[in-house]
Amino acid sequence: MSLLMLRLELLSDTLIGSGEGWGASIDRDVVFDDIGLPYIPARRVKGCLRESATEVVEMFEISGIGTASNEDIEVLFGKPGQDQPCILSFSSCYLKEYDSNKKWLEWLIKKYPDFFSKEIILSTFSITRQQTAIDSNGIAKDHSLRTSRVLTKGNAFFGEIETANEIEERLLSFLALTVRNLRYIGTNRNRGFGSIKCNLLNDRGIALEEKYLIDLENKIKEA
Repeated sequence: MSLLMLRLELLSDTLIGSGEGWGASIDRDVVFDDIGLPYIPARRVKGCLRESATEVVEMFEISGIGTASNEDIEVLFGKPGQDQPCILSFSSCYLKEYDSNKKWLEWLIKKYPDFFSKEIILSTFSITRQQTAIDSNGIAKDHSLRTSRVLTKGNAFFGEIETANEIEERLLSFLALTVRNLRYIGTNRNRGFGSIKCNLLNDRGIALEEKYLIDLENKIKEA
């Protein structure tokens, strides 16, 4: 088995939407666990990386480099609508030292319920934003005000990517470039939210993409 680490840092406030609200005060909420610690679901991570991989392949095709193909995307991420497994397995992305911090916070909630709660913990990593629709006269439309909870920039999340066997160098290079190319995630990512920086780390915590970016630059110079 080969184990890689994904590091995802928020460069702007980000809405990893849960599809639900919080009572009557928040219309769109982020994803969080049972004590209020936010996380990014594995399916969301995989879907965004698949989109990024498609962009990388398109860039390769336009440049004529031909380093990766749509078949490689299916090898890494699977083929939609088919049960054949892909070679990569993704975990959800959590805050650093999530397991140990969660245990301590669970203890604090039980010990000091007046000072620690799910809402208080979640508010440590998030803020609320309000948006409204504007008509052609520059006036806010009636009943269009929406309140969203967003994760604050600067938070970093970590997840694991596993392969049953050692991943071949060519596919590892493609994956590293795909991770580096992922720059936005979440809801309203075209409206100022969800700017991120992604790194693919090996089992020693060393970022891999710089090496493959240098290799790619050399291939471009030789083309």
